[in-house]
Amino acid sequence: MANVLFENVSKSFSGANGKDVQAVSGLDLEIRDGEFMVLVGPSGCGKTTTLRMVAGLESIDTGSISMDGVQIDEWHPKDRDVAMVFQNYALYPHLNARENISLGLKLRKYPKKEIHQRLDEAASMLGIQDLLERMPDQLSGGQRQRVAVGRALVRRPKVFLFDEPLSNLDARMRLQMRMELTQLHQKIGATMIYVTHDQAEAMTMGDRIMVMDRGLLQQVAKPVEVYQEPLNTFVAGFIGSPPMNLLCITWNQESHTWELGDQTLNPVPPLLDTPYARQQGSFKVGFRPECARLSEPASTAQTHPTPLKAQVAWLEPTGADTFVHLTMGKEKVVVRQPAAAAWQPGQVVALSIPQDALHCFEVAKGCRATVAG
Repeated sequence: MANVLFENVSKSFSGANGKDVQAVSGLDLEIRDGEFMVLVGPSGCGKTTTLRMVAGLESIDTGSISMDGVQIDEWHPKDRDVAMVFQNYALYPHLNARENISLGLKLRKYPKKEIHQRLDEAASMLGIQDLLERMPDQLSGGQRQRVAVGRALVRRPKVFLFDEPLSNLDARMRLQMRMELTQLHQKIGATMIYVTHDQAEAMTMGDRIMVMDRGLLQQVAKPVEVYQEPLNTFVAGFIGSPPMNLLCITWNQESHTWELGDQTLNPVPPLLDTPYARQQGSFKVGFRPECARLSEPASTAQTHPTPLKAQVAWLEPTGADTFVHLTMGKEKVVVRQPAAAAWQPGQVVALSIPQDALHCFEVAKGCRATVAG
């Protein structure tokens, strides 16, 4: 196990037009000893580059990477005591599972007895004892991934690195492998850094998750904190399935109300009920699809808070729930409803949002609004 520390780490690549592409910019991050850290973000955000810099497969331009207080960014990959599991398994097709798992130990001249012991322990932990004599083309995708994990496991490295290891598996197998990798981490307590673009993997597997966008760290925290308290509109719009609804509101100087299109926002979040907020003039408010309520317009016409009017655009049944897609002028909203919800496309409905479910973000910076002024 090991502590991994990034200090002002940056990395750029030469682009096709001759201009440098900034893959990672000024990254400061501490991954704690024994932690399962998940790096998540859209394609091209820099998460795989970050992982490869730890492995030594990519050099860094500025800053430093340390492991247990020792700077390693100038070390050769083989000297870093890390093991990497790749997206494409990277198994040797001419070697069986046993040989693939043990090859790294053989190349490092480990005694045969220790090789057999480590291999048996890893195979037992991964449940692949009966697959060791099979060739890679005789294994399913999930079995190949277990062999790839076993090859890393027998190394007993300080840090395990996973580069989107489940992306080639079908949905059912991905769910099973997520559970198995989480249980593996609980058993061995090793430091693991896991890269994915799948937020479901990030939310269910990580002790903490780091959200990246365009090479920049956006937020790092426990999954529930990232979901409930996103620091900016990017995180709010990326984490969650469906993601948080984000609506533009403006301050009407004449009516002294916050308006969403031609409708009044009521209730108003406390952060917006300040002179500073009114001076700013516009914000984005967000709410999760499961936090809003839908009802018939007539049944809530006289209630407080005042519901917003919306029109049902289409329905997305998912089995247990139905996602109701709404339009409010130019704005689009998604609300999670029970599967039995009887709304119909074209129907006008009342949308109620509890005050404590609203999140406020500054328009210019996209960051979470705070009390000021």
